Amino acid sequence: MRASRQKSIAQPGELSHADETIDESALRHPHERLIFIGLVVLNFLLMGVAIALVVHDPGWLKPYPFLRKEVNVLRFLAITALIGIPLLVLRRNRREASVRGNSVRLSPEQFPETYAILQDHCRRLGMAEVPELFLSGSSIAPFSKTYSSWRENYIVLHQIVFDIDVRKTADVVAFILGHELGAIRLNQTAWWNEMLLTYVSTIKWLRNPLERVRMYSRDRYGATLSPTGFRGLLINAIGRRLMDQVNIEEYLLQARRYGGLWATLDVFFEAKPQVLSRLQQLRAAGFKYEPR
Repeated sequence: MRASRQKSIAQPGELSHADETIDESALRHPHERLIFIGLVVLNFLLMGVAIALVVHDPGWLKPYPFLRKEVNVLRFLAITALIGIPLLVLRRNRREASVRGNSVRLSPEQFPETYAILQDHCRRLGMAEVPELFLSGSSIAPFSKTYSSWRENYIVLHQIVFDIDVRKTADVVAFILGHELGAIRLNQTAWWNEMLLTYVSTIKWLRNPLERVRMYSRDRYGATLSPTGFRGLLINAIGRRLMDQVNIEEYLLQARRYGGLWATLDVFFEAKPQVLSRLQQLRAAGFKYEPR
């Protein structure tokens, strides 16, 4: 039997829309800074090794072709990093131009209901400038993405999030927009962030823990800013069309039982955490499920 009521994610003492700002001090995951600092230190160590290998040819590696191959990779990274840093601006601005050319920019006159949600989120976060918001069917994979160019931050929503009547998925959009604003507020898309992780970013299993913990931080923003944000997570598990058919109580029971060795080891293989793990992290942070 399908549950008659949906659930939402709400935090005790959550601010209403009448309140001016939100206290963001507790929204960053406690492990995010520590992991980031550790990876930055590792990145500089890898950079030092790569530069040393460019300058000095390690002749003792000749009998070991496998290691020799890895050394050549490090050399290539050292050279491309020196070239790539000046090209960082070009790459970011090119991406922005691509998004603009393949998307519809939202405004008070274009999808005003959705744009109003973004404006309200920004007001509650005390943001003086509202990031540009785009709706696209091809620029990104579902369901959303936040980028930064040299000049500004912008958010892209995939069209699959929306129903023909955009009001039907307003709660989903509210969570997703809060989630993406978290990336901006925590400087996760800043140019210096990418620059400091140049080498580590090429090693997937090293970068994954940071990507996952950053996702948890952004979820806290989504859950705080969206009064009925549960479906904003659920859409990642089942898609938009079947969300209303899910037995919510049973799904939350599934979340409480989820875990184990293999779920933990997944951190080294997948940058994006499982939806059930994201729900567990929100519960551990004090976010409660309340009737919609």
